[in-house]
Amino acid sequence: MELSEILNFVLGGSLLATVVGIVTLRATVRKANAEAEKAKADAETVRIDNAEHATRILVDNIVEPLKDELNATRKDLQATKREMARLRKAIDTANSCKHHDDCPVLRGVREHPKDSAGNGTDGNGDGPGGQHEERSPPDTDGNGTEVGGESEDTG
Repeated sequence: MELSEILNFVLGGSLLATVVGIVTLRATVRKANAEAEKAKADAETVRIDNAEHATRILVDNIVEPLKDELNATRKDLQATKREMARLRKAIDTANSCKHHDDCPVLRGVREHPKDSAGNGTDGNGDGPGGQHEERSPPDTDGNGTEVGGESEDTG
């Protein structure tokens, strides 16, 4: 065997091995790229699932209770507005009463509290929600006799 034959044999085999190696390497690279793309898609799916789960938790634990509290607050506000309207109407009616000059309720409404620092009093020193003495109905003089001079018991 001559040198050229030996070189042909060695170089021919190496070239064939190199070609086979390159073809195999390309297939391996394609397979690795496909697996990487699949992993990216799976990661994106997991990220989306986690975001949906977190959103669901937020809605269930925060948004829904806040909606309920807001609706309750709105109802309370409407009730307070109705009560304030009733109070205004009562005060307006009391101002037209012939005894309004001596009325302690109207006097109390007109006066400003002396201590507005919030020490727990309601303006008359009774403390929070203080005790109020029982009063006769506004259309009587305290003895069951109507202001106009007639008794409530007409029977």
